[in-house]
Amino acid sequence: MKALLYMAVLGAALLGATPAAAAAATPATSARPDYLLVHFTDGRADGEQIYFSTSRDGYRWQDLNGGQPVLTSNVGDQGVRDPSIIRTRDGKFYILATDLRIANGKGWEAAKHRASTHIVIFEAADLVHWSAPRLVDIAGGIAQAGCAWAPEAIYDDDTGDYLVYWTTFSPANGHDKARIYAARTRDFVTFTPAQPYIDRPGAQGLIDTQIVDAGPGAGAYRYYRASGDGQITIEGSNALTGSWQRLGDLAAIGLTGQEVEGPILFRLAASGEWGLWVDQYRSRAGYLALATADLSRPQTLRRVDPARIAYGATKKRHGSILNISAEEYQRVLARWPAAPAP
Repeated sequence: MKALLYMAVLGAALLGATPAAAAAATPATSARPDYLLVHFTDGRADGEQIYFSTSRDGYRWQDLNGGQPVLTSNVGDQGVRDPSIIRTRDGKFYILATDLRIANGKGWEAAKHRASTHIVIFEAADLVHWSAPRLVDIAGGIAQAGCAWAPEAIYDDDTGDYLVYWTTFSPANGHDKARIYAARTRDFVTFTPAQPYIDRPGAQGLIDTQIVDAGPGAGAYRYYRASGDGQITIEGSNALTGSWQRLGDLAAIGLTGQEVEGPILFRLAASGEWGLWVDQYRSRAGYLALATADLSRPQTLRRVDPARIAYGATKKRHGSILNISAEEYQRVLARWPAAPAP
């Protein structure tokens, strides 16, 4: 009964109710000067698994575990793509990923419309001792759901729980297309029923949303999100389930959604700037790094000087970057030593 009551309250919150909830403050990014990149890669038999890379400055990266997968999935489709990582308010870490292995040979149409409605979840208390993967059928309640892609999670100060959001292809309002759905959880075990979260008018689909919390009083908006909707569109809001303002896209630097996808947003600790990585999927060139001091003005995004950045030996695909402390950096590196520099 308590679980059912919780699910009802959370479902109401997703639709706009905001019960008060206190939450511990997140430590300042300056206390986490290093970086962990969680990603998958292409071009190898085990590419659709979980890889780790680390950086001291957010620009020069080293592959861990000799460039081999750190975590693998033996559940569902036995592959994991589009991983995201979150640090929860109680100090745990969760990796959420797409339950999909294109190497199984089913093709992209099946991956969109006849694939798993589950996501894969790993959890750890310390970034090195990870649980076995488990499946959560997060999109199974969506009518004619074809998939559950690119799951992400963010803490909601207004409701005291986590908003989990992802892409599902499904028919609605005369269009069978990709939309962003969401559910809520407190423990990454029990989730509220899926609800529509982001849609675009007409036939335009939408994939690969990622949201960052800029913190209260940080600027024009508390939250920023980047999504693939024919462009990489940047939006701002002061509430996760409030109204969102379209701020711009990447047209000013000559990029469209026909060329890039899978945006990663993260804070560059030393400068306080925002990094935005985009996956150059069409050219198979891996990530392109962008940066700006003001996410509320996407027109200020610039390409990072190629001489300044090194992505490591593996070609990295659609992932997530977590700011970590120096101690956490050393702990992860000790567990999975870095691959030699290329």
